[in-house]
Amino acid sequence: MMEGPYKLPEGWRWVRLGEVCEINPRRPRLHVDPNEPATFVPMTAVEDQTGTIVTPEVRPFEQVRQGYTYFEEGDVLFAKITPCMENGKTAIARGLLNGFGFGSTEFHVLRPSGSVIPEWIWLFIRQERFRKAAKASFRGGVGQQRVPKEFLEHHPIPLPPLDEQRRIVARVEELMSRVREAKRLRQQAKEDAERLMQAALAETFPRPG
Repeated sequence: MMEGPYKLPEGWRWVRLGEVCEINPRRPRLHVDPNEPATFVPMTAVEDQTGTIVTPEVRPFEQVRQGYTYFEEGDVLFAKITPCMENGKTAIARGLLNGFGFGSTEFHVLRPSGSVIPEWIWLFIRQERFRKAAKASFRGGVGQQRVPKEFLEHHPIPLPPLDEQRRIVARVEELMSRVREAKRLRQQAKEDAERLMQAALAETFPRPG
């Protein structure tokens, strides 16, 4: 058992990301019709505020099968290039056609093992503290700096039992749903206030006739 930066609750343990995730797994041999539609995820399709894939594309398999990053349903995508990484472009690959997809070459792919759920990995790598550590590991020239694979392989992550992972993830999602609802209500209040203002102005400055 490895030592971590702080003491964990009983039943938890420190592991390296590379122990519980396969980092950039090899692409299997795919026997797919060249015209079969496939999911394609450019970097712009990942929403940095929510960490979700919001605008995936559909392209013929023949167009994407080479020269792009391959991933499968349930894999975690992590932007490795600046400034996308610092902005929080991470997402769990969900709803992929035929269970697999392709995307930007600037994604690292983390494939969880049976000891960890994708949501746990996703929550961990979305932390600002993790992204700061990732930035400190950058390699490359100015404007083209990237997080190396080795950083992900060796970075420590706390690992609770699976049931505990699911419980914590569910709790975080509950809290985030409240945040999203608060944002929606705030936006609605702003729109209502603007309508009231315009109505008041219309009463104050009536149009001719």
